[in-house]
Amino acid sequence: MVSKKRIAAYILLGTTSVFIVFLIIDAFFFETIGVWWLGMHDMMVVFGDIFRFIFYYNLPTFFLWNLLFFAIFTGTYIVGYNATKKNRVGGSIASIFAALALVIQLELMILWGVLGMFAYPEWPMQWKLILGIVSFPLLFVFVFFLNLLGDVFSFWTDIIKERADYRRLRYRIESNDKIKVIHFDTKGTRLNTVWSAAIYLLIEDILRKEGDSDAISRFIRSAFTNLIFELATHFNIWHKFKNSLFRFVGLKIGRDVQISQYTRVDGLLPNLIIFEDHTAVGVACNLITHTFIDRGEYRAFLYGPITIGKYARVGANVTITPGITIGEGSVVAAGALVNKDVPPYTLVGGVPAKFIKEIDPDAYKPRIEKDQLLRKKDYKPPEK
Repeated sequence: MVSKKRIAAYILLGTTSVFIVFLIIDAFFFETIGVWWLGMHDMMVVFGDIFRFIFYYNLPTFFLWNLLFFAIFTGTYIVGYNATKKNRVGGSIASIFAALALVIQLELMILWGVLGMFAYPEWPMQWKLILGIVSFPLLFVFVFFLNLLGDVFSFWTDIIKERADYRRLRYRIESNDKIKVIHFDTKGTRLNTVWSAAIYLLIEDILRKEGDSDAISRFIRSAFTNLIFELATHFNIWHKFKNSLFRFVGLKIGRDVQISQYTRVDGLLPNLIIFEDHTAVGVACNLITHTFIDRGEYRAFLYGPITIGKYARVGANVTITPGITIGEGSVVAAGALVNKDVPPYTLVGGVPAKFIKEIDPDAYKPRIEKDQLLRKKDYKPPEK
């Protein structure tokens, strides 16, 4: 059964589409249609006057108020963001509310700018249609941030609903050399799953206390970094620019690193991924630095770094789990699942990945020596 919200959205979209069609018909064919269109023409004139009054004549007022609200919500976000250190729930509610308001402002600016262009009275309809076609890519930006708005709003409302449960949650941390597991006790709460806003906020707070300085507002940050990941993984080919995007969101990437297309990195804890010099990963790999565990009464959050050592190669469609180190000069065969450390100069493959054979370290010596000379700027190409 179709929901009432979806029906309302269809009605709004259909009404808007019909109005635009009528507006175009009236602009181009009014003089040739006939007398029967006069009533519709008069209505289009009234709507046109209202349209221009809102989206053209009041454009300066709109942008002045927009600047004022931008300053207010930016200040609210900064206050709430910093308040999360002492009051995770209250600070998150304030900062996410401000973030929602800022996204709404961005959507209004896009909408008002495009409609203001159409409302300009001195441009003929032909020019407006051409400019509308040219501005069509803005629709994708508008839809993306509209989706982001719904995502963040849903998270924000869940925080408000679960704010009392946050105070009742208990946890303990278990750790070894690289992996940390946060065990949650939800018996005194109304929560019945690990995938809840209260647990998410608690994870952020624990990460901050454990030394992850980027843990504040992790949800908001990951929502925006996912856009960068989509651009980098699907549209960027040249490795140097792609690497700069990945570094911007927290990955630690050395020199001459190749991250192939469609390779996905962990959006929640990208700062735990390390690519050392001269490493490469194939197409469509998955580098996962965290996982949620929800099994019976056992609920936990596990996380750990992934390190790919110098000169290592990872084949296509490989999945690497949290806390894994791929040793220097090692090779992981395509399609493998790596859930244990790979020793240096070793070939592994399979699900899960297992030892196949050793790799001769001497094969890497010429390249290593050349790299050392290049770093010192002492390398001279051999004469022919």
